[in-house]
Amino acid sequence: MENIFVKSNDTYKVGDIVAVIEKSVPLALQEEWDNSGLIIGFEDNKVNTILTCLEIDDKVLKEAKDIGADMIITHHPLIFGGINSLNDGNYKDAVIMDIISSGISVYSCHTPFDKVKGGNNDILMALLELQSVKNLCGQDVVSAAKMIDRHEEADIGRTGELKEMMLFRDVIGLVADKLDMSIRQIHAAGDLDKMISKIGCCSGAGSDLAHLAAGCGCQLFITGDVKYHEAQDVVQAGLCIIDAGHYGTEKFFGKAMKDMLDKKLDNKVSVVASEVVLDPFVVL
Repeated sequence: MENIFVKSNDTYKVGDIVAVIEKSVPLALQEEWDNSGLIIGFEDNKVNTILTCLEIDDKVLKEAKDIGADMIITHHPLIFGGINSLNDGNYKDAVIMDIISSGISVYSCHTPFDKVKGGNNDILMALLELQSVKNLCGQDVVSAAKMIDRHEEADIGRTGELKEMMLFRDVIGLVADKLDMSIRQIHAAGDLDKMISKIGCCSGAGSDLAHLAAGCGCQLFITGDVKYHEAQDVVQAGLCIIDAGHYGTEKFFGKAMKDMLDKKLDNKVSVVASEVVLDPFVVL
């Protein structure tokens, strides 16, 4: 079988890195509203150094320049909607213009990495040491190819079972501990004395999927960015909910993508996980 990667003298180009990522995390997994893929592409440029991160801001871009990164791989897409103009007086526009003028390529791996086996939601399940992991409909977590075929909304989240039942109030502390967060960063709603045995999750902002978790027997749903009325609706439906923050439930993407690429690229490209803390919220 012909090798699909260009590895003359053990070098990779931007297009080769894209192929490596999409072989494990196919772009076809993304949601219709998403904008994953090669956002800024200098496809024939050689890649010696890659920076992986949750998203790009000016501090992350400086970090990329400081390490001489040829490519940045993000979770959150650098560009979501269409661009009608770019103005260096606008913060986000200025970052995009700076990236382009620096010749840095940007690839975003968003909802495909939320869905794929071993991605964000499976990492959450592992951190919480949950067992019997399924998707939000109670189906097995299948290969990326099978996920594409069945096109199931529930694949974007997971359910899992605690080793032993716990009070909701104790699960809140467990989540804070396992996600390396202050308890003050956790927002929780529901009966604190409710016994929890099965938990659903969707990393990022997934409160609209809580009903799927309830439908397959979960007593608790964990996600981020929960609004007031969303929490009210979930509690009225008899489910507990934990908002561990968008950042709190996805901050491990940079390391996870680095680990994946280190294996796929046989350490022939330097891959660095960003050390910039992007959480905009301060704990007093």
